[in-house]
Amino acid sequence: MIIMITGTRTGIGRGLAEHFLESGHQIVGCSRKPATIDHPNYRHHQLDLVDASQTKKMFRSVRAEYSHLDALINNAGTATMNHFMMTPDAVSRKLFDINFFAVLNCCREAVKLLRKTNGATSAILNVSTVAVPWALDGQLAYSASKSAVEQLVRVMSKELADFGIRVNGIGLPPVPTILTRTVPQQKIEDLVARQAIRRICTVSDIVGPVEFLIGQQSAFVTGETIFLGGVN
Repeated sequence: MIIMITGTRTGIGRGLAEHFLESGHQIVGCSRKPATIDHPNYRHHQLDLVDASQTKKMFRSVRAEYSHLDALINNAGTATMNHFMMTPDAVSRKLFDINFFAVLNCCREAVKLLRKTNGATSAILNVSTVAVPWALDGQLAYSASKSAVEQLVRVMSKELADFGIRVNGIGLPPVPTILTRTVPQQKIEDLVARQAIRRICTVSDIVGPVEFLIGQQSAFVTGETIFLGGVN
């Protein structure tokens, strides 16, 4: 498979890229900073996904090299924790620019290549968070941007079904990454205690569900956001 993963410099994106490279797939990754992965089957694009013109340029390069895509994983995103009364308008807009509009633009450009897949179906997978169903205080703008992504999954899955493109989401509990390293440890422990499976989520917990959702095993699954860890 030829898989594009956004945000592959660190954390979950890098872990997913390394997993799929080890499994023999070809990976196209991107980030705002230089690559941290060195592999013959890895291609890296350095850009700001908020800039739609840069996004279009990246997908033109992908089309020139590969002619198609089999899957897109929209992993890149950002987060902030603050009471909404203390959150500047610019911060809220930045969250939506990265977490929603960049995802929307990547989907729009990727569809042109996903339609040409060599498989029975192709797939888009978007990353969400337990901050949406749990309505976590201090994360209004962040959870709202991810809630928009979940609605994108539901509507886009219907609009792309006739093209053989499936669209799903994966909702993540706290994962040790750059985005969570500034969160107080007690806050992390309180969130983990709300899960049915009461331990911290790791990248190795994520790769299996991701592999399922972008692969042909889930060829009859679309429009769903699957939450890990047992959200209740």
